[in-house]
Amino acid sequence: MLSHLRRGLKSRFGIAAPRMLVRTHIPLPFRIASVVVLVLVGWWGAIWVYDTGMRLAGFEKSRAQEVVRELSQRVAELEQENKDLRAENTRVKQQVEIEQVTQKNLTQSLKTLQEENATVKEDMAFFRNLLSPDKGAGGVSIYHVKVERNNMVAGEYRYRLLLLKAGSREQEFSGSVQLLVSGVQGDSPVTISVPETKVGKGPGLPVTFKYYQRLEGSFRLPEGVVPKSAQVRVYEPGAAQPKWTRTTNL
Repeated sequence: MLSHLRRGLKSRFGIAAPRMLVRTHIPLPFRIASVVVLVLVGWWGAIWVYDTGMRLAGFEKSRAQEVVRELSQRVAELEQENKDLRAENTRVKQQVEIEQVTQKNLTQSLKTLQEENATVKEDMAFFRNLLSPDKGAGGVSIYHVKVERNNMVAGEYRYRLLLLKAGSREQEFSGSVQLLVSGVQGDSPVTISVPETKVGKGPGLPVTFKYYQRLEGSFRLPEGVVPKSAQVRVYEPGAAQPKWTRTTNL
């Protein structure tokens, strides 16, 4: 028993006893600060290693940033240029529209003047003939024929005719007038009589005049009929065939 106790004391306090380690006490804040410093140093080292590797691979961050700035500036310049081009395009488009409207008005004015000129010439010839009753072979002259679409009513047309007694006007002319409108309906030709009578058989509109006769009226075409020309026919009393004709294109 005593020997066993003696051996235990020798092993704990003798030469064979375990060594005692004495450590210096480090405060907790200093430990935390040391860890933070080590992390920052490691983070900076990682960035340095990354930049060094990128430079060795041919990539420079400053150059890349400069390229990005140049590209951003170029994009801004292109956007401004695109905006200016759109504005110029709008201006040119408006100018073209104005020129088209002006050209359309000039064309319409020219057409109106040509029609008025033709009307004046017809009126001059009409009055010359009216003042020269002894000239001409006699009979009836179809001086003016005009057929135009009525834009207010679909399928309706208006006509104006001027008939003049040629030659001697001692006697009145009594007869009839017929207007034939020729056109197509689909692929088939059609002829419509105004007034509605049998084509070529008269009597049409009865007229009696000594000097001149103006006729005005309107007619409607069946749906799908496209008019091409109109012919005025003047019949003598009791005649089945017209004595005088005049055709105008529509």
